[in-house]
Amino acid sequence: MDHDKVAVTELEKIVKNGPAEKIISETKHDFCSEESCEHTPFRRQALISFGTFMLTLSAGSTAGFSAVLIPELQHAKGRHKYSTEMVSWIASMSSFALVFGNIISGYLMERFGRRRSQLCLGVTFMCGWATIGFSNDILPLILAGRFLTGFCQGWLGPLGPVFVGEISSPRHRGLFLAAMSLAIAGGVFMSHLFGTFLRWNIAALLCGTFSMIGFAIIYYAPESPSWLASKNRIEDCIQSFKWYRGTGTDMKTELDKMIFEQTKKEKNQGKLQALAKNIKKPEFWKPLFVMMTFFVITQLSGINVICAYTTDMMKKLIGKHSNKSNTYAAMLSVDVIRCISLVFACILLKKIGRRPLAMFSGICTAASLSALALYLYFVDIRTIRHMSPVVSLGLMAVYIIVSHLGIAPLPWNMVGELFATETKGLGSGISVMMTSIAFFTTIKTAPFMFESMGHHGTYLFYGLCTLSGTVFLYFFLPETKGKTLLQIEEHFRYGTKTVHSDNVDDEEI
Repeated sequence: MDHDKVAVTELEKIVKNGPAEKIISETKHDFCSEESCEHTPFRRQALISFGTFMLTLSAGSTAGFSAVLIPELQHAKGRHKYSTEMVSWIASMSSFALVFGNIISGYLMERFGRRRSQLCLGVTFMCGWATIGFSNDILPLILAGRFLTGFCQGWLGPLGPVFVGEISSPRHRGLFLAAMSLAIAGGVFMSHLFGTFLRWNIAALLCGTFSMIGFAIIYYAPESPSWLASKNRIEDCIQSFKWYRGTGTDMKTELDKMIFEQTKKEKNQGKLQALAKNIKKPEFWKPLFVMMTFFVITQLSGINVICAYTTDMMKKLIGKHSNKSNTYAAMLSVDVIRCISLVFACILLKKIGRRPLAMFSGICTAASLSALALYLYFVDIRTIRHMSPVVSLGLMAVYIIVSHLGIAPLPWNMVGELFATETKGLGSGISVMMTSIAFFTTIKTAPFMFESMGHHGTYLFYGLCTLSGTVFLYFFLPETKGKTLLQIEEHFRYGTKTVHSDNVDDEEI
């Protein structure tokens, strides 16, 4: 059966005879040409996405804060002394809390909505940073603050991309979602920068201002139109959709289709019955399989190992020229390169698309890791007698650049795109939980791998994992650039034969 014809015919019926008829007809006169109202929706989408960006900046600061907190605690000369074991608990507490945040995130975003979930998250984030900042060197308070900020980091993992993906138009979605990965890298850099010049408690309070700004912006934001439609709040959905997406004729087609998809669902099902039915659908388990694998591939490429063990890795790559100032200068340089690469990723995702960038980044990441492993191996066996920091750090810089052009930001982009509205919370939560588990595993095993396999063997392992993952992505990763969320859902539901009648951005592809 031709799904295009069925969808169009049913849509006409629902517009003429369904429960949304009155609402749609009342708003029909408000729709105008897309060109006449294009700029205002973009500014609104950018402003509200910036609120989520600021919350994500706070999450990135959580990831990088231990690098400035631990050295000061280890060298504290006051009445409090911290053993190495206690310091390790402080460092790992936030990553331990990640999974708990992942678990609660899906439920909260589905139960209370994307906006209210982010408001609660912002308050919790501020409490966590304030607990650290005002802890007065009291260990239980520092641990409690690290747990709260790590919990919020895991909470925001699925929530941020889902919200930004739902409020963005297809032509701008890639840009806004890529900015979330940039915010993580920017947060790591800002926490390192604050900690370099200020005491750690002042740095913590400054990191808390990011979530305060994000809370203030999200407070004035309308709820996600997709979530409102899923709760059958059709009139609120229309108003929110018009505020975020404008009133162009193509936008009306997408809105009509969203209401049609919601109206045709069974209304009398219980929540558990509906969930049991939805998780059996291909538009749930297919993207779940893709996203879980993609997140694992990203972690196995070693990008977070670089963040966690930057100092030790820089010492190895610098060789005999290593000292404290050179090591920290190299660490900050890596942070800057990471941020610049993600800025370019934001631009390329808008112009090129997901699949080409994933293929390019995956192949180049595997090649750069293999080249670095080969160079270090020749140094170890004395074929190359002296380590050249220019070569070793240059290869590391290439790896940072190419990995953050695609492999690093893409899964966070696409987790907000691939899942259907009714299972978006569950699917994104499970996917991000997988990356939390993989994150913990790679960080925990990295020291053992460096010791048993050497740095060259570890880099080669990460390179081979990345290459294998790129082959998987070639066969299973769909292209989502320029497609509405409903079109992406239909891709997984019907396979390659998807509905194109409401493609609002054909001219942009």
